[in-house]
Amino acid sequence: MTRKLLALAIFVFLGGFIQAQSLDNRCWSIDYETWNTTGTPSLYIDCGNDEAFNGGEELTLEVWARAYTFAENRKIMGKIEYNEPIDNGYVLGFENLHVYAEYFNPSIQVVPRPGDGPMAPDSAFTHLVTTYSVSSGKIQSYVNGILSGETTMFPSTALVDNDRPFIIGNAPWDLLSYQFYGDLDEVRVWNKALSQEEIQSRMHTQLMGDETELVAYYNFNAAADSTVPDSGPNGFDGNLSHSTHESTQWMVSSAPVGDLTMSNMQDIAAAWYRSAENYHKIVTDNGLIITTLINPLEFRKYVVAGMNSEDGIATDLAPENPPADYKRSNRQWYFNCASDVSGSMTFNLEDAMVGDDFPMDDDDNQYALLYRADESKDFRAIARPTKLLSGIFIINDYEFKDGFYAIGHSSEEFPIQGFDAISDIKFSNLILAPNPVNNQLFIDGAPLNTNLSIYQISGSLVKQVKAIQNQEIIDLSDLNSGIYFLEFEIDGIKTTRKLIKN
Repeated sequence: MTRKLLALAIFVFLGGFIQAQSLDNRCWSIDYETWNTTGTPSLYIDCGNDEAFNGGEELTLEVWARAYTFAENRKIMGKIEYNEPIDNGYVLGFENLHVYAEYFNPSIQVVPRPGDGPMAPDSAFTHLVTTYSVSSGKIQSYVNGILSGETTMFPSTALVDNDRPFIIGNAPWDLLSYQFYGDLDEVRVWNKALSQEEIQSRMHTQLMGDETELVAYYNFNAAADSTVPDSGPNGFDGNLSHSTHESTQWMVSSAPVGDLTMSNMQDIAAAWYRSAENYHKIVTDNGLIITTLINPLEFRKYVVAGMNSEDGIATDLAPENPPADYKRSNRQWYFNCASDVSGSMTFNLEDAMVGDDFPMDDDDNQYALLYRADESKDFRAIARPTKLLSGIFIINDYEFKDGFYAIGHSSEEFPIQGFDAISDIKFSNLILAPNPVNNQLFIDGAPLNTNLSIYQISGSLVKQVKAIQNQEIIDLSDLNSGIYFLEFEIDGIKTTRKLIKN
């Protein structure tokens, strides 16, 4: 996507139409090519020098990073007082596809990087964590939730306080030589050494902000201009240097991180591009398997899924005019995903603990995949199983959508809602920005070769565009000010969006 398209996409949050959940999750982005050709400014976030950042006996640094390349020596965050030699502080970064974490204090002088955790070389989003613990005597680093290496400290002593600021995006002692470029999201600082279980349980979802031992939390969702709010308990807001430079912006994040609703789910897992190997699926023991069609280098795509841990069956939240003896799995699976991600879902009803009152071997047409966009809505039946094998419910060729899913059953044919439900799935990730619009409208998430028709509020057709691409800029400078309706159509499936022209 060009920088022009990215800039337009940002306008969505300013009051335009918001369809995709991922718009609520933003990151800090630095475009390397622009940065490198327009003065290489020093870009960093200064979060202040409060003593809570000093670390002491325990510390965890956590971040999602998508670097322009991991095959360099780049710093992501740290707090260091510079002396000759450096003798106080800490830093997290990467070098030659490996985690790079160093800690300094007067007793140890230098603790080298704790192990070699290989990272994907192709600009993939990677979850990086480093922990420091005096009580265990260990420094540990994690890549995508897996322990990648550790160092034993001797003597095991606390980090000593310093007066330097906590810096994100650059080396805290040298703001010119180790500039990070790429995308950063979900920067978290803790005054405890998180366990691997704690890291894995929260890495794919946003925090509430009041978690125990959380020092600071920068998710960038409310960042604007130079102001970078701290969503943690202490309000250590940061300030972005050179915030008006054309190489940097706050943009929609592609880190595989769910929303706050996801934080209330259990067994949270994600599928995203991690390497050329097949890591792009979710396998659980709660009844759900997701296999995506994420291809190599498609690092903008992801699916995050969790579940509500309920067992048995329920009869509430029924679709309109429910069929006879309607029942559903009490277990619901919640999804957050990027736009244009498709694949298959397999539900194992036995693992979903539906119990003996939920039939496993009726005709295919007596089952339905149920969906609701959020907790305020009832379910609707959107699809029959592509294949049903004695309690194994398979849906193929599905374009994933944010929301809750369950499995429904009836003693008669389960009616599937028509094109209204299908169109919501087909166009689930459609984005129009900005709205209201002046001249150029950015369209994202339309299926390839969608036809676009623009109507006045009176119903008169004023413009048609045939076979638009997934991402498109439409010139509307020839339209008068007013309200219009945009109709998107592909293969007989249609959806309509309202647009205001200034």
